[in-house]
Amino acid sequence: MVRNTGGISRFTVRTMTALLGFPVGLVLGVVLHRGDFCMHSAVREVLARRPGGQVRAWATALAFQLVLVNGLAAAGALTIVLPPALPVAATVGGVVFGAGMVLAKG
Repeated sequence: MVRNTGGISRFTVRTMTALLGFPVGLVLGVVLHRGDFCMHSAVREVLARRPGGQVRAWATALAFQLVLVNGLAAAGALTIVLPPALPVAATVGGVVFGAGMVLAKG
């Protein structure tokens, strides 16, 4: 059932959210690729007990998002809603992610 929310249906809002997520994800992917950001290398640096640039980049990104997201939530500018976890969706998403990592040789 589609509810009318002031001229914009719920389906339209979901579609707009998905369509906005694609270009944002694309830009983020390009930036991470061009910046040589690699989670696997960061973990290997930590396991080898010689933290370097990858660990610093990962820690900086983590700290930035923690401060940004929690700051926006505390200011009331962001509402964090966790969707219910669907086992089938999580399984399919994990398989697709894993296949992508194998294809990218990551």
